[in-house]
Amino acid sequence: MIKKLLTTSLVGLTLMMSGCGDDTEGEDRLGIQQMLDTGNYIGVISKLESSADSADDYIALGAAYMGKAGLSLSDIVTAMVNSTDDNDNDSAFAGFVTSVSSVSTPTALTDLRKSINYYKRVVESGCMDPNAQLSNTEKDICLYIGLASTSSAAVTIDLIAGDIADFGESGSSDDKLTASVCALQYGADDRNDSNVDASCSIEEGNDVNFTVINKIYTDLNVTVNGETYYYLLNDINQTVLTKNYCTATDFSTRTATYVSTTPEYYACPIVETSGVAELTTASVLVDILNNGIGAISSAASEDTQSDIDEFKCEILGGDYDGTDCNVSLTNDVTEQNIIDFLNSQN
Repeated sequence: MIKKLLTTSLVGLTLMMSGCGDDTEGEDRLGIQQMLDTGNYIGVISKLESSADSADDYIALGAAYMGKAGLSLSDIVTAMVNSTDDNDNDSAFAGFVTSVSSVSTPTALTDLRKSINYYKRVVESGCMDPNAQLSNTEKDICLYIGLASTSSAAVTIDLIAGDIADFGESGSSDDKLTASVCALQYGADDRNDSNVDASCSIEEGNDVNFTVINKIYTDLNVTVNGETYYYLLNDINQTVLTKNYCTATDFSTRTATYVSTTPEYYACPIVETSGVAELTTASVLVDILNNGIGAISSAASEDTQSDIDEFKCEILGGDYDGTDCNVSLTNDVTEQNIIDFLNSQN
């Protein structure tokens, strides 16, 4: 059912993009569609991004950025169906996380956020408005927003884990994920370590000024089983999403291996552009999951809604029996829900 829905949606959007207009406009749209079909996502972005001003343009850019993230709509749907129908994990959502992470690109999180933002230009806030009268095309776009958002959560968990392939498997233990969750808990409790896992040793370093983006963070080190993991804590005690390590003055020094020489290296923020909102682990996961699940619900088939209900039930700490959750699914996902879920899968 969900695959049939996806195919129908894709056809609908393709027809919309190749619809009205003069011959030149029609040829341009056909060229865009061909680039999307052949995976030339950079070509679509280069052609449209500087001049996009229509729903067709925004839809094409949303699809292009999703493709650039390494995730076609069919990839996401397949991961969702497989994780809920037949997975080796105790958690269906954990299975979804490992599937999505195995095909996503290093820039997936920022690409997916751009995809979501372009799709939202078409529907604005309609996906989250229960009284909105959405067209079939708009419902399709809400579904895409929800799928991209849920995938963003998977990519975020991949960033804070060590070996994502073992995420959610019984008997597995990921020291980096343990450290990441300890850092989350430490921040959530206003820099109090009383609720932090006893296996974690937390040490705050000096404030670090990333001059390129004019952001100051606290250097946070978490040691688990003799291995130290490095984080950045912002002024509201949230861990900033980072990837690899770099100096505080030059993002081009980003490297996968920690460097202990001068100049000093730190966990490197994902956001490299001044004036762009920072990405924090907790806010990204909470906002993405709540908004993504809400967007899907506005356009979901019965099968899709069941898959999403199972994901949300697990994150809320409940048990899903195939139709119902023993925790109210009207509850929003909170930061503590995220922390508890990640602990339960490690």
